[in-house]
Amino acid sequence: MNLPAGYNEKLYNLLDDVHKMKFSEPQKAIELANFVYVQALKSADETLEAMSLYALGVCNELFANYPQAMKFLSEAIKIAQKTGEKRIMGDALNCVGVINDNLNNYANALKSYFKALKIYEEEKENKKIAIVLSNIGLIYTNIKDYKNALKFYSQALDIAEDENDNESLLVTNINIGLTHTLLGNYDESLKFLNDALNLALNRNDKRRASIALDHIAETNIQINNIPEAYRLFEESRKLKDSLDDKRGLVKIFGTVGQLKLVENNIEEAKENLEKALAIATELGMKRSIHELHKSLSEAYEKVNDAENALAHLKIAYRKEMELLKEEAELRAKNISTQLEIEQAQKEAEIQRLKNIELGQALEDVKKLNVKLKELNDEKNEFMAIAVHDLKNPLQNILSTARIIKRSSDLPKDEQDEYTANIISQTDRMFNIIKKLLDHNAIDQGEMKTRIAETEVNSLCRELVQNFREEAERKKLSLVLQDSLTDININTDKVILYEILQNLVSNAIKFSGEYKSIILKITDDDKKVNIEVIDQGPGFSEQDKKKMFNKFARLSAKPTGNEHSTGLGLSIVKKLCELIEASLKLESDEGNGSKFIITLKKNDK
Repeated sequence: MNLPAGYNEKLYNLLDDVHKMKFSEPQKAIELANFVYVQALKSADETLEAMSLYALGVCNELFANYPQAMKFLSEAIKIAQKTGEKRIMGDALNCVGVINDNLNNYANALKSYFKALKIYEEEKENKKIAIVLSNIGLIYTNIKDYKNALKFYSQALDIAEDENDNESLLVTNINIGLTHTLLGNYDESLKFLNDALNLALNRNDKRRASIALDHIAETNIQINNIPEAYRLFEESRKLKDSLDDKRGLVKIFGTVGQLKLVENNIEEAKENLEKALAIATELGMKRSIHELHKSLSEAYEKVNDAENALAHLKIAYRKEMELLKEEAELRAKNISTQLEIEQAQKEAEIQRLKNIELGQALEDVKKLNVKLKELNDEKNEFMAIAVHDLKNPLQNILSTARIIKRSSDLPKDEQDEYTANIISQTDRMFNIIKKLLDHNAIDQGEMKTRIAETEVNSLCRELVQNFREEAERKKLSLVLQDSLTDININTDKVILYEILQNLVSNAIKFSGEYKSIILKITDDDKKVNIEVIDQGPGFSEQDKKKMFNKFARLSAKPTGNEHSTGLGLSIVKKLCELIEASLKLESDEGNGSKFIITLKKNDK
């Protein structure tokens, strides 16, 4: 399409306007960027197209529309690689890093930042180098490595001051102020944050001004200057309203609501918390939704409104379970984050090596990569195990919550009973997570077990009770054949429960309707046997050879479309070894299976 002479130059100027107004008038900026993008497609100018895609990515990031932002930025990077526009590529990679940082994907954020840093160093873009260094420092702050965080911030400040770059100074001062608040250095924090606020106001950067105001308010809360915190939050709220910064409003309304709750100003507390909850629900902010429901439950409890207090508490529990899986994944990622940081720093340093040390440095990186791959594989395995073992206690909690939901007028004693069950299962889940976080120590024989006297019959009764509803849903009969007398053994109760839980869960998962599953306990003077007997498909000879391998895929399939990771029996074998229990299988293909756990009895 033929466009008027000089038209494209005007479009480039419009993109400059987009970046000038993105923090003060973000909605107008995104509309203008979209207009330029459409015109770029008409003119077949790929450089203009890449620049407008980057602008759209940045604007969508400001609105926390991360999937759309990533889509635009990926396209910008692809076109920039094709056309050799390294600066556009660097800018887009830096924004990708910001998005991953916001989503707590620190390892991915770091990779993007160091790729951007390499490009900026090649292009001698000192101002942008300062921004990226400050962003890297923020990752260190997020993982609580404050010493390294301040080191990167110092480098960024040096460059920003040399370049007289107010934008870099603004970003870095905010990050340094936040870090000092976390360290408890409140005077230092306020100094940097007030400098940042003045810079933002002078630049009419409303977004960063509101961020600085939030951090200053939070620091005032720490030093118990609550009236000043309220005043600062109100200033910030007005800015966020003008920017349509909904995520920022959730933070302000939620924090103010908490403060009012502490002051026993319940009506204002509920008003602010409800506002925050409505926006958080619209945006799908799971953690905020969980925390706000807990706060609202507390508010209603203070005015003796038990019905609303319980309703919000139930929702909070459900949201907490949803978050638990995500938090476990984040912990696993953080296992490898530190090594990835070291690797990325090493790679960046290699680019600057121009002498005979280059060969040795490359060899060091190869070794580090091997170590990192091993850790990454281990982390992935850990995550699969963690998710697998969290399913069962989550199911127990869900079953209890459903009972509560179905019963509109539960007596107080029954409410207490069901609530106690939820708390018990939650505690058990946290115990599972703690065990699995130390999974490396299992292989090394260093995992600490908590050996204590355990009564086998009561443990098995608890297990059968917790699986009763799940079995009934599949029309299965779950039967306990316990001993007539108490059987006490010295073992780790949590680990033994997990062993039996995995076996019973598998039996339910692979059994067809109207079958029986039996949990049988027998003993003699020296040992106790716990048998899990089912009428499922059994194990073929080929299955028996690989059944205890990690991620093993056996011939049998779940009968109710349940998910199977192939980890259950591997976990059972490893946990049996930990508590010195023997594990035996009796099974023929097509004729069910019997798992026998044998443990030593207490010496008399």
